[in-house]
Amino acid sequence: MAEIYIGLMSGTSADSIDCAALDLSSEEIIVLGCRNFEIPKDLKEDIIQCSQSEKVEKEFIDALNFRMADVLVDSVKAILTELRIDIEAVKGIGSHGQTIKHEPRSEFPYTLQIGNPQKISDDLDLRTVGNYRHDDIDAGGEGAPLTPIFHEKVFGKDKNRKAIVNIGGITNITALDFPKIIGFDSGPGNCLMDCWSRVHDIGNYDDKGSWASSGTVNLSLLETMMGDEYFLRDYPKSTGPDYFNHEWIKKNLASLSKKILPEDVQATLLQVTILSLIESINILQLSNENIYLCGGGVHNEFLCNQLKKQSKSSIKTTLDLGIDPDYVEAICFGWLAKQRIENKKFNLSEITGSKGEVYLGRIYEPSK
Repeated sequence: MAEIYIGLMSGTSADSIDCAALDLSSEEIIVLGCRNFEIPKDLKEDIIQCSQSEKVEKEFIDALNFRMADVLVDSVKAILTELRIDIEAVKGIGSHGQTIKHEPRSEFPYTLQIGNPQKISDDLDLRTVGNYRHDDIDAGGEGAPLTPIFHEKVFGKDKNRKAIVNIGGITNITALDFPKIIGFDSGPGNCLMDCWSRVHDIGNYDDKGSWASSGTVNLSLLETMMGDEYFLRDYPKSTGPDYFNHEWIKKNLASLSKKILPEDVQATLLQVTILSLIESINILQLSNENIYLCGGGVHNEFLCNQLKKQSKSSIKTTLDLGIDPDYVEAICFGWLAKQRIENKKFNLSEITGSKGEVYLGRIYEPSK
């Protein structure tokens, strides 16, 4: 008998919601279907504003929390309708939520994802797992990335050394280097390029990297940006668009004596994403291994081509390993929901730096 779970993921770039329906009745993860849903324009704009502002009013956060939950609920209803799945057959929802703030190294460490899991549970009358990062942060960890344990589960069966790289708003890397599994955020993925594109009315993102390809990397700016403390820090480490944002770009530009063409800035931002990733690959001594990409960055053709040119590694996508690169994270959080409901704990000391085994996610039961 099928055990159906729905995984929901909205990445740090806040471009859309990925939704995956899974049958987890056996050890094999059976993907019943995946869909992508747009986040309404006004909500997207408020999310971006909120994530890049230093201070945000609690009332604004609370309103965003409920608005995002509504969109997530609609996404679940839509995929169930499209796949003709009876809602009563669903065992649980795994919703990562939309990250607004991620400050695991502040005096009072915290992380904030919107998309109220209790509201999702109440509206759908389904058990929902959310707030995946909180217990890890409480145990002294970074709270992210959490996907490496899933990467080991689905991509590590052959025990061959490899890296899984998710290029979303932020880039994170998983080194499957058996018996050790290491994972961390290498730095920005698309978030800086998306931001610069919006500021210059190119669009919400640089389609296929065409704008970046029209510019020239400014070596002085690149050197300044790559001197950022985050890139020099040892792992475990994680970051978000509340750090790598428009203010970060402006701060780096202000340190230069000459003005730079916007397209040259874009080309340089793309190079920051590539260089920070390649440096991480080299630190993990995976430069001669296969690197499998997933996330929205796989659609940036210029980025992927430059990565292939500049890296010694063999660059592929997770499609070569049997999973659509657009939906790896949504599938992950559906799978993690089942693990949490079954009260399984994980040791993430090599990934997030947390102490001991922790639960990933908190369970929200319908309050009706």
